[in-house]
Amino acid sequence: ATPGKMLFKLTIVDAKMFGKVSVGQHVVRYFAYFVSTIPLFLGFLWIAFDANEQGWHDKLAGTVVIKGPPREQ
Repeated sequence: ATPGKMLFKLTIVDAKMFGKVSVGQHVVRYFAYFVSTIPLFLGFLWIAFDANEQGWHDKLAGTVVIKGPPREQ
C-alpha cells in the first residue's frame, strides 16, 4: 500500500464482492494507471465525477478503494 493509503486506512478491494483483490486485478490496475495518465490525467479526474468514485484504473481492474479492511469471504 502507498503511504497515503496506510495513513488514511484505505484498502483496494474487488468492486463486486468487496473482498481481497486477485493478483491479476493488481497487475491490471498497475498498468491501467498509465492509461489513466495518457489523456491529461483524465482517468484520475474521473474519480470526482463517478458515482462509485472509481478512476479508470479501478474500472478496468474491477476494483474500488474503501476505508477499512476487505470483507471476509
